[in-house]
Amino acid sequence: MKVGIIGSGQLGYMMINTMRRYPIEFYVIDDNKGPSAFIADKFFDVSQYKEFVDSCDYVTYEFEHIDKNILEYADSKGKLRPSIKAVELKQDRSLEKKYLKDHGFPIADYEYAETYRDAFNKAKNFGKAVIKSCKGGYDGKNQYFIDNSSRFEEHPDIPYVVEKFIDYEYEASIIAVRDANGKFYHFEPSFNYNQNGILIYNISPIGNTIEMIDIAKKLMDSLEYIGVMGIEYYVVDGKVIINEYAPRVHNTGHHTLTGSSISQFEEHILAVAGMNIVRPDLFVPSGIVNIIGTDIKEKIGPVLNLGNTNIYWYHKNEVRGKRKMGHVNVYGESYNAVEQKIREIIEILYGDRLEDFIQ
Repeated sequence: MKVGIIGSGQLGYMMINTMRRYPIEFYVIDDNKGPSAFIADKFFDVSQYKEFVDSCDYVTYEFEHIDKNILEYADSKGKLRPSIKAVELKQDRSLEKKYLKDHGFPIADYEYAETYRDAFNKAKNFGKAVIKSCKGGYDGKNQYFIDNSSRFEEHPDIPYVVEKFIDYEYEASIIAVRDANGKFYHFEPSFNYNQNGILIYNISPIGNTIEMIDIAKKLMDSLEYIGVMGIEYYVVDGKVIINEYAPRVHNTGHHTLTGSSISQFEEHILAVAGMNIVRPDLFVPSGIVNIIGTDIKEKIGPVLNLGNTNIYWYHKNEVRGKRKMGHVNVYGESYNAVEQKIREIIEILYGDRLEDFIQ
């Protein structure tokens, strides 16, 4: 069997590494060679998209901003999983928000704006809001927080979504999987800590997750989804609001590599390739710390000496600020034990200068 992955970053890298024990060949397509290009069975340039799709039994993707020609050709051949609709909604935040609202999912109040000035004025009407570009932008990029004291600044006149600011108690996410027959399983949801729009660490499991599970199933069923999906939530007064979904394996699911009976990467490929997905079990409380904008060489020993830690390095060609270079998996006998170990890892990686690495 041959599975194609659109994109050659760390998510594809972990998919391929995880599934090497299966009789599957992996082909990768991208405009530049990222980490997974060097361990794939074959690499294709984007200009070779027809040859790439024709060579594969199934095609999946590791990010949302994909060349339209690849998506449409893979879809036309009946090989694209998850579906083209799932990724097209993610290519424009306003489409994602409209879909969620139209289908009755809980989201923050929002407005669409054609220009930044229009977005700024609508944000002011909310009193406190966040402006996000409709296209592009992740890990806090192209996002602007506005309140009554904010003064207008020039930004590109492109379409934006203006979301009312949610004064949430905490952020959480769920990783779930659905196969072509509608079978659905979920991993235990996690608490997520973000700073400057970037995930710093997360821990699973957390309580009060029935609503998160129910939303995940309804959303995946509505899209006739095949594969793994990550859904991020805000938790307010015990209720959940969808922040966004990701039609792929997700950063908040990396803890499943060591903390669960099966990882999100294995589940995704099993679903995409039409094999049997299985119910995941959380073995122990677990989480991750992202390695952002820093090397790990001199820190490997101290991190491993903490015990119950595993390092995953993404083999990117350049270390720079805000860039996810790898992550550390952490597990322990209790949520509090994992949380304490995470704080020790953050101290090893960043000292008291975390902000310097994520700006």
